[in-house]
Amino acid sequence: MPTEFLMPFAEDGHAEGDPPTQAEIVFDRDIDLLIFDFWKATLPEIDITFQLPLALEALRKFKPVFQLDPERRDKLINAIGGAAAALIQKLPHIYHPRMVGICMTAAATIVRDWAEDEQQKAAHHPHRLVDAELHVRILERDLHNACDFAWLQQRKAGRQQEVVWSLLTRANDIATEQVAA
Repeated sequence: MPTEFLMPFAEDGHAEGDPPTQAEIVFDRDIDLLIFDFWKATLPEIDITFQLPLALEALRKFKPVFQLDPERRDKLINAIGGAAAALIQKLPHIYHPRMVGICMTAAATIVRDWAEDEQQKAAHHPHRLVDAELHVRILERDLHNACDFAWLQQRKAGRQQEVVWSLLTRANDIATEQVAA
């Protein structure tokens, strides 16, 4: 039996069974982590003002070394869309839905850029990607601020509880002294 049929070669010169390189493995892992981070922001028990800025920062700082394939691009864009919907649902009083749409569309623009070849990228205005990154950073900072404000409110409530507790303890001590006397 001829061996060329046992191990056919792809057009790029690599055997079809060649394992991925370490760089390809790292790239795939990083994309999977981005998808996971955006999906995680949709979970009801997760504080979206904490989780989503982490995902947006990771997206904004990621520099792909390979072109993203259409299937992974679509999965990541769908995860971004899910996070946008969760943000609108969870924080309607903090952030206007239109601004969420603009900023999360900017995140999707960044992902689409990763899937484009050089000719497709050249067809876009050079400021498109920089503007998208700025929109993502704006949302990221706003959500950090919302998270910090909520934390300050929790600390304030904790201090108020301490004051009330000390007053109740003091009143109880006074009442105990009066009963004993």
